[in-house]
Amino acid sequence: MGEAFSKVGVISCSGEAIPEGTIARQAVRRVLEVLRPGQTVTLCLPLFLAGEEGERRFAREHPTITVDGCSKLCAKHGTEKYSGKVNVSLVVSDILGDMAKACHRSTRHADKTDEKAVWMAAERIASEVDLLTRSVRMESNGDSAAEGACCACSKPSQEGKLEINGKTVVINGLPLIFEQLRKKGVEPRSDRADVVVKAVSVYHFIDANEEADYQKALLTAYQAYCSR
Repeated sequence: MGEAFSKVGVISCSGEAIPEGTIARQAVRRVLEVLRPGQTVTLCLPLFLAGEEGERRFAREHPTITVDGCSKLCAKHGTEKYSGKVNVSLVVSDILGDMAKACHRSTRHADKTDEKAVWMAAERIASEVDLLTRSVRMESNGDSAAEGACCACSKPSQEGKLEINGKTVVINGLPLIFEQLRKKGVEPRSDRADVVVKAVSVYHFIDANEEADYQKALLTAYQAYCSR
């Protein structure tokens, strides 16, 4: 698997009956777009179950993580039925515990609790991606030289560090978020700071009590980014 390995496949359940299903899909998307872009691809469970051979072949040949909303494990069982044992099986209800009770089935009604839940699930998925890529590199190379030999796509995403109330906060993928804002024409002005905060809050939980501090720090960081 060592030479053929390039990305980790992540399969989310497609259930909509409970909030955890919605959170699973949002968390997987966040991992693909921000936390571990280049390291991960998503596989479509409905296509997978319908017999799409490309999806099934990828899961057979690459490390695969399934993310189910509940203990029914539809994504895990479906993947293992058609492609073989998955490397990691995550269950959102286990990750969130009682927090899930305050979440919503629809993203239209999502609030700060939903956002925090998605962030928690995404962080857990990303950590499992890191463990898998590290394990595969070690198996392929046999020593620490693997880190120097791996391709750029297996590197963690860029991070952004901010000082919030005297503590250092790391926002994974912050430069990528800034780049998207710049492409959309969002100027680094104080009257646009709320737009910057809103964009970042999609991928990083921001407590309401700290929103003003984040706004100031993010605007300063975005101004520095745009001045390069």
